[in-house]
Amino acid sequence: MLDGTTLGTLVELMVEAEVLAGSGGRLIPSRMEPDVDHRDIVVADVGGFGVLWLQVKGTSHPDSEGRIVAFANYAVDAVPESARLLYLVCLLDVEQHLLARTWLVPSADFNHLAYREHSERAGRVTLQFSCLASGDPRWDRFEVPRLELGARLKPLVAALGPARPRRSARCATGSLSSSGCLPRIVEWRQVGLDLGAQVLKCRRQRQALAEVLLRLVG
Repeated sequence: MLDGTTLGTLVELMVEAEVLAGSGGRLIPSRMEPDVDHRDIVVADVGGFGVLWLQVKGTSHPDSEGRIVAFANYAVDAVPESARLLYLVCLLDVEQHLLARTWLVPSADFNHLAYREHSERAGRVTLQFSCLASGDPRWDRFEVPRLELGARLKPLVAALGPARPRRSARCATGSLSSSGCLPRIVEWRQVGLDLGAQVLKCRRQRQALAEVLLRLVG
């Protein structure tokens, strides 16, 4: 019987196949391991640096009320929201081995429309996607045929453009020299070179890479 982690893994693999095939190979989806940050699949633009993340939820059947239901649990003050984060809720047809129905929901819309439940754990909240399979005005506009999933994601990735780190206010408002950013950039570069030298030194001494990195950053 498919449930829990097994079901989730299968749905994510099928989503990867749909995105890859549906985009004509222009998007490369990759499952995130380990899954610790509510981002199941990263979708990247071939030949560019555009990227977005999918939080994938799957079920194999409607509930007793005929609803497709999915849950996401977060700390109350840390519900993720970004133009680069979308939820993909999937109804899996186990017999036909395909995604029978899919809903692609931007995280801002998901956070606004999902029902909220108090979690049994203090300081946490559960967001519930609950969609009547027979038709639901709350969620119907987000439904996407599986064969169109890749094509639907392509313009989204292109519109978002490359993911860039936030610049500090100091660096964003002037030239490099006048804002004082150039010395900071030189400092960052030197830090990177120093870290690299330490890693190489420790590797020559056959120390485990994970231990080296933990010691350097911790």
